[in-house]
Amino acid sequence: MDITASLYNLLPDNKLIQYHLFILDPLTVIIKLAILSNKPLGTKLCITDNIISFQEPGPFQAICRYWFSTNKTDLQYLYNPIELACSHYLSEKMVEKHAKLKDLFRSAQHGILKLTETYKNSSIIRLCLNYYYTLISNHLDDDIFVETLFRKDTMTPFYTPDLIASLNKLWTNERIEIVLNMTTYLNNNDTADSDVKSLENIINNIDLQTQGVLSCV
Repeated sequence: MDITASLYNLLPDNKLIQYHLFILDPLTVIIKLAILSNKPLGTKLCITDNIISFQEPGPFQAICRYWFSTNKTDLQYLYNPIELACSHYLSEKMVEKHAKLKDLFRSAQHGILKLTETYKNSSIIRLCLNYYYTLISNHLDDDIFVETLFRKDTMTPFYTPDLIASLNKLWTNERIEIVLNMTTYLNNNDTADSDVKSLENIINNIDLQTQGVLSCV
C-alpha cells in the first residue's frame, strides 16, 4: 500500500468544510505534540479556529468532542504543519542556533506515539500517525533524507510562503529558548504531568497571535 496515497485519501473532499480554519502554526503543532507526551493516555486533540486544544480522558470528553464537532480524522490537518516545521526548524542553521530543537521534535514524536496508543483500534488513524512520526524522523536523521516522503495535498496551497514567514516571525529567539528550556525541564521531571500546564500557558499567547495572523487568510 502507498502510504502517501492512504494519507492523501484519508477523507473525501468536503466543500462544507472551512479549510482555512484548519491552518495551523507549524512550530506550535510540534510543541502541542510535545505537550501531549506529558498528558494522560487517552488525551485527544481538538482543532478549532486554527488552534489545537487538549481534551483529556474522562466522562465529559465525548460530550466536548460532540459539542465542538471534533473528529479523529481532523488529525489529517497536522500533516502540512509537521513537514513545514521540520523543514524550517530542523535546518542546520536553526539547530546551530538552538541546540535543543531536536529534543523538542523527539518529544513531539513521543506525543505521536501516545496518540497512536489512544487510537490503537483505528488502523487508518494509526497509519496516519506513523507517517507523521516518520516525517519527523526523516529530518532528524542526518544520514538519510527521502525527498519524496512528503507529498502535497489539498491543504498545501493554503500554506503560502508569505503566510509561513508571518507565522515564523511570531517565534522570536527568546520564545524558542523558553519553550526548549521548559521542554528539557519536563523531560527530566517526575511531576511533568502537572508542570506541563506552565508550558501550555506560554503557548496560549502564541495561539491568540496565530489567530490574528490567520484571520486575514
